[in-house]
Amino acid sequence: MEEIKSKELELQKRREEKDKERQEKNRIKEIERQKRLDEEQKLREAARKLKYEEEKLKETEDRLKQLELERQQELERQILKEQAELRAKEDELRKKEEQIKAEETEKLLKEKEERKIIEETRKEQEKQRFLDEERARLLREQDEEEERIKEENRRIKEWEDKFDQEQRIKEEELINKFYSDHSKEPKIENEINDNEDKEDKN
Repeated sequence: MEEIKSKELELQKRREEKDKERQEKNRIKEIERQKRLDEEQKLREAARKLKYEEEKLKETEDRLKQLELERQQELERQILKEQAELRAKEDELRKKEEQIKAEETEKLLKEKEERKIIEETRKEQEKQRFLDEERARLLREQDEEEERIKEENRRIKEWEDKFDQEQRIKEEELINKFYSDHSKEPKIENEINDNEDKEDKN
């Protein structure tokens, strides 16, 4: 009876130890499962953040395109306005010339013809010089605007390249961490399985 009782106690002890080991395994599995869930949640959050940043980047690009279009339209409006002002000035000059001619007609014909030739030559040169200066100014402003746009595009491109580089580094770090964590799981599961096999053999 004592021997049977001793065996029963030993069996009971083994069952308790086995239960403890099983509970410990379950606890480890639960910890691993929770870790996987946490990693998946972090990946989902990172994906949402990346999508949000991509949307913001697209909005920025759209705004820049709209600003560029508005600048081009404003430049065209300015050129048309200046051309209209130039035509108005030319009309004004022509009216003045006609007035001078009419006044000169009332004077001596010979003096009028001589002054007319001199005045027309001078005004034509002045008008040509004014047109040349205006054209040069418009070309200079256009060159300055193009240079400014190129510089702005260059800065935007540098910012985009830097942003893309940072995103690639972050993605690589997340991917490496993800695979590094998952590569540890089979080792832990193999150790658990080996322990279970040893218990079954015992």
